[in-house]
Amino acid sequence: MHTFVLNINMQKRITIKDIAFELNVHHSTVSRALRNDQRVKEETRELILNYAREHDYQTNMNALQLRGKTNNTIALIVPNINHNFFSDIVSKLTNLGYANGYVISVFQTNEKYQLEREIINTIIKYNFAGVIVSIAKDTLQCDHFALLKKYAIPLVFFDRICEDILTPKVKINNFEITAEITEYLIKKGYKKIVHLTGTTNINVFRDRQNGYESMIRNYEMEYKNSLQVSDDFTVEVGKDIFMKLWRQSPRPDAIISSSVHLTIGILVEARSLGVQIPKDLGIITFGRIVSSEIIEPQITFIDQQESEIAQLSFELLVKMIRHEIQLGESIEKIVRSQIIYKSSC
Repeated sequence: MHTFVLNINMQKRITIKDIAFELNVHHSTVSRALRNDQRVKEETRELILNYAREHDYQTNMNALQLRGKTNNTIALIVPNINHNFFSDIVSKLTNLGYANGYVISVFQTNEKYQLEREIINTIIKYNFAGVIVSIAKDTLQCDHFALLKKYAIPLVFFDRICEDILTPKVKINNFEITAEITEYLIKKGYKKIVHLTGTTNINVFRDRQNGYESMIRNYEMEYKNSLQVSDDFTVEVGKDIFMKLWRQSPRPDAIISSSVHLTIGILVEARSLGVQIPKDLGIITFGRIVSSEIIEPQITFIDQQESEIAQLSFELLVKMIRHEIQLGESIEKIVRSQIIYKSSC
């Protein structure tokens, strides 16, 4: 009987201590450099990063967890990845994470409070390095987010926030920008302006409604119609809303929409009814319609500055991870959105 021995060249997994030994530095310095920690001198950091790349260093997450240490994984929780705003945030944050030595793990709540709670429990169980979150439309209580502080997990809110949780927040100037676009439409001669927004338990939609109503009052407009959309923002919902609005008397002559998906539904239904934009109806939407360059007329929209939101959220969280910002410290950053004027109003 012949015995065959299979020789497999198994390369030993390089560790932080191996890198430290070879470069004659402390293992904590290597660990910081691999996280792109700016406290490590640039020359030393580059030396370590280059050595790690050349020797195919990979983080051993199991070892980190067995030692009870925080890993380099950041949880990003969003209501719905299908929305352009949130998909852009996901893309930009994953790129920022990769460039800075962090892994971004994306969770989607589908606008459900209960799922959001379960996600937070999972994050605590696996001891994530930190959390960046925009809350679900169903979220009326925020006690589950308070648990993160108990387990020393840093938290940053963006866009949709829990106002009673003391932690860094990145918000958009929704009141001011909605007031500005409402005033713009009034000055253009529109007299029956409809505002489509979400449920006002969410700060974003509440601020937009208040901005709209402030200008309606300031200009003593007779017509006021701010619709709170409790359903998911979809094309079909947009089509249904527009059909109902167009059957009303008087009909609206302009619409401010909080969602690209609602806006697309409005445009589709308006076209089917022979409604001409902007002659019969002016439209402004929050967020750029991806195919806007080939739509005629092009749609005026609010650029919500997703890159700046992602950058600020990431920077705040990393500072918390490094203890440069303390847990429970209240910091608020306001991102100023911009109106991109096109020919739809």
